[in-house]
Amino acid sequence: MSTGTRLPVKLHRKVCLIQTEDSVLAQELLARKKLADDVIGRLADRILLVRPGRVEAVVEELQRMGHTPRVV
Repeated sequence: MSTGTRLPVKLHRKVCLIQTEDSVLAQELLARKKLADDVIGRLADRILLVRPGRVEAVVEELQRMGHTPRVV
């Protein structure tokens, strides 16, 4: 990329992401119907974008699965 090249950039506020330790875990989460319905997309191998307003439901489902999500 040359200097001065402009790329389109979007900045979003107040979004919820799930960041996993590896891509396999992210795939396992997407395989779970209740979580998959609340995930809008996959931003990277280990990062999932959560549907607005569904944070609490996602945290509860992760806990039911035996995970201990850290919310920051």
